[in-house]
Amino acid sequence: MNKTRKYYERKFARYPDVVDLFTFRKMLGGIGDCFARRLVQENKVKHTFIKPNYWIFKSSIIDYILSEDYASRRLRVRV
Repeated sequence: MNKTRKYYERKFARYPDVVDLFTFRKMLGGIGDCFARRLVQENKVKHTFIKPNYWIFKSSIIDYILSEDYASRRLRVRV
């Protein structure tokens, strides 16, 4: 079943509009730190870097979840 943007907006409603790397990892099902940093550094998700933290936009996380890259990696969202 293909899920829509509205589905993920509801699923992530309890999260703030901008999250840290730890929360981003949790939103994507507990992915590893290195993989999460690679997604950010390869600009797969929109972010802002304010030393020493990456801040990732919730809308960008949803865009990534709906992308072909996410589907090809067979990742699963856990909330």
